[in-house]
Amino acid sequence: MSAAPSRSESVADRIRDEILNGTYKPGERLPAERNMAGRLGVNRGSVREALVKLEQLGLVEIRRGGGSTVRHLHDASVEIIRHLLFVGGAPNHALVAQLLDAEEMVTAGAARLAVERASDPELASARGLVSRLGDPRTREADLPRVISEIVDLITDASGNLVLRLFRNTVRPVLDEALGPPRPLGRGGRRVLAQRVRAIDAALARRDAGATEEAVRSLLRDRRARLKTGPDSRPARSAPRKNPDPRRMRRASPKELPWPATRFLRPSRPAPTA
Repeated sequence: MSAAPSRSESVADRIRDEILNGTYKPGERLPAERNMAGRLGVNRGSVREALVKLEQLGLVEIRRGGGSTVRHLHDASVEIIRHLLFVGGAPNHALVAQLLDAEEMVTAGAARLAVERASDPELASARGLVSRLGDPRTREADLPRVISEIVDLITDASGNLVLRLFRNTVRPVLDEALGPPRPLGRGGRRVLAQRVRAIDAALARRDAGATEEAVRSLLRDRRARLKTGPDSRPARSAPRKNPDPRRMRRASPKELPWPATRFLRPSRPAPTA
């Protein structure tokens, strides 16, 4: 059982959410500690500790004798992604799309590095997992787990700790936002078999570029299913019914949290290989 958040953590969460939902804007000075303490029903020490936590996240700047000022979102830590993703209850369409962009670049890049750096036994293990992915006897319900194992293996084989830490950070957030995997659909097994053959052939040749592109194609197939698959999951803590958070449609800047409008404009969808 996880411990209950401390009073300062609860205050930090409250102020963080108010910053992300636009109550306080970039460059705006936060109310004095005394005023915030009175509004939130806590002592000034808890507010002071909360502001220090927010400064560590890059959301505020504390100036001695000058109060605390809200910083721009692009100065914030990657740790706010999950909180920003669920501002308003349902996952933010544009941010989910950008997380998928980042996951694709990191995973495909890790595949290239893995081919260049991995030992022969590591590549053999990767090919074994890829073979399981393409095996028609592998249940569709098990495919996401096999893909995750493949990505874990190639990320580790890349020899890049930062890539692994990025995956550890982003993958749980995406899993929460995307929910259960979409079914492959008609012809899905045939397309998957093509991707598997391409990845295996590239690994066998130790062709780093071909492996990168084959892995990228596999990820884009999944992304295409996210755009069209049914989703009956209720919105997370939403006050009203929300549109399907995984359809990745083009969202209007008005739908996004105020600081995100510059950075979270939906990008053009990448062509599906």
